[in-house]
Amino acid sequence: MKALLGFNPWLKMWVKPKTTIRKVVDYNPNFRLFFLSAIYGFVSLLSSSQSFALGTTFHFFLVLFLSIIIAPLWGYIVFSVSSFFIFFTGRWLQGKAKYKEVRSAIAWSNAPMIVNVVLWILLLFIFREDILRDFPATFVFSKAQRVFLFLILLCQLVVSVWIIVLYINALSEVQKFSIGKAILNILIAIVIFVAVFFAIALIYFLIMRGLLLR
Repeated sequence: MKALLGFNPWLKMWVKPKTTIRKVVDYNPNFRLFFLSAIYGFVSLLSSSQSFALGTTFHFFLVLFLSIIIAPLWGYIVFSVSSFFIFFTGRWLQGKAKYKEVRSAIAWSNAPMIVNVVLWILLLFIFREDILRDFPATFVFSKAQRVFLFLILLCQLVVSVWIIVLYINALSEVQKFSIGKAILNILIAIVIFVAVFFAIALIYFLIMRGLLLR
């Protein structure tokens, strides 16, 4: 990888997002998209499984297995859909990036998510199947476990914040925006996405209600 780009983007992205994403998109906007999708998808699916306590309904290893198998597809879908809204609204702001460059920006901004993969492995090792149940409400912690969980959550928070910082900078580079304009691009895309989501949800509700009233 270093031979292809002249540096290691997995490390460089942490400190020089603009330089890194420019070299990546110039080389190939789809560079390592599968692996980045898999990393994001795995963390996202495990987090959702924990939030919905899927471990109380399904076997621990089944949830883990499906999270691994579905991860690349789920990550790819999230990256692609979110990039569409960013690309679409970015055009209103005279953005210069192509769709694949916008997607590359969001994908590589999530490179630090690999830290969360390691953190999840630690959580699974320490708390095992309990982490995917009604956790932490029904779990009895030792003092050491409380400290450990606090440190894990703190690390996850730091990584999440840094991913946002990286994404703003990467989007600024590919779109040829200022930082402020890149933030505006993201905010407009979020508003449009929420509006579309609620419109679809409302249509679905009305259709289902109509069917039930028949």
